[in-house]
Amino acid sequence: MDGVQFRPARSADARTVLGIKQAAIRGIDDAAYTDRQLTAWRPDEDAVSDFRRAIESDTFEILIADVDDTAAGYGVAHTDHDRIDAVFVDPGYADGGIASSLVRQFESRARMRAVSELKIISSLNAKPFYESLGYWDFGRKDRTIDGVELEFAIMRKLFDG
Repeated sequence: MDGVQFRPARSADARTVLGIKQAAIRGIDDAAYTDRQLTAWRPDEDAVSDFRRAIESDTFEILIADVDDTAAGYGVAHTDHDRIDAVFVDPGYADGGIASSLVRQFESRARMRAVSELKIISSLNAKPFYESLGYWDFGRKDRTIDGVELEFAIMRKLFDG
């Protein structure tokens, strides 16, 4: 996608990141999750402080994808575990290559750190997308949110030495 700029998230981006995640989950139209699961997964406004803490921590690398100075998506990498924890794109920018560009940004950064394998915790509806980028499914991870269990795929990709 032309005009996409990537930048590290700043504390002031916490509410924007939350809004992108809320919109992306609200836009999921897939039988992989029930409405109840999607409602539990979609964070409420109280999560702004959690996003701010994550942005300010040294544990996560959070990138914002800006299109014409508007945040269109974001990704989160847990660098200590060589893992991408989240990639969300506002539905208004879906199918524009932003998600794949975010993944490639994290892959490039992982290669610069001489990482041989990158993992992704993927929603089940996003699994085919990650497979199209060369990741393969090697397990499941369950997470309980507000008493509702959700299943995620653990994906991984090996890099040539």
